Amino acid sequence: MSAPARNRTAPPAAGDPVAWHDAENGAFAADLELWLRLAAERPGGFADLGAGTGRVAIPVAAAGHEVVAVDTDEILLGALASRAAERGLAIGTACADVRSLSLGRRFPLIVAPMQLLHILGGPDGRIAALRSIAAHLEPGGRFSAVVLEEPLPLGAGTPEPVPDVREIDGWVHSSLPIEVRIAADGIEMVRLRQLVAPDGTLTEHRHSIELDRFTLAELDAEADAAGLWVVGAERLPSTIEYEDSIVVHMEARDV
Repeated sequence: MSAPARNRTAPPAAGDPVAWHDAENGAFAADLELWLRLAAERPGGFADLGAGTGRVAIPVAAAGHEVVAVDTDEILLGALASRAAERGLAIGTACADVRSLSLGRRFPLIVAPMQLLHILGGPDGRIAALRSIAAHLEPGGRFSAVVLEEPLPLGAGTPEPVPDVREIDGWVHSSLPIEVRIAADGIEMVRLRQLVAPDGTLTEHRHSIELDRFTLAELDAEADAAGLWVVGAERLPSTIEYEDSIVVHMEARDV
């Protein structure tokens, strides 16, 4: 389905960042039941970290929950705010790095629906983020984050070649997963981004996302250092983005 027109005759040379984000992240919905269940179990405020254009934040707000969406990308948050307003939803937004959050309040539930903990610059970055998140949890509050389940096999593979497509103002954005490389020190996910102009002109480039690797035991130790403890985990449906992924639940330690 095409994204709403945004009164622009041409996207940037590399394409529209909102269209790319929607194409590569917007279609997955198998986890929404989980986030809605968690929001219902802990009402009173839902903080969505790495919210993007609102894949999770908007359905949770539509279910009647108070939502604050956090991301480092102002453009994506702007699209989220516009979409929320079109639906009559009041979603707070904060352009911030999770390693140094300062939202001025605490929440009963904070979530990271994508693999946010894998892109924070290693153990130091994860511990900084976990400490920041712990400081924003209410007593008895929970942080639930998607992480990759180790061990993963070393090597490279080709994902199922199904393109994700979005169109804005006649510009077609097609993103095709072409390779996943798993090394001892990280994971690289490679996509071929193809941009088709209204006149049919095609441009393309490769886009890579690099993810840190860590075990659940390492995450448990990092959570402990940040004042959190792991209280459970559950598996997510498998897709390219959610391959071998689980949701880890953490709560603040009693002191």
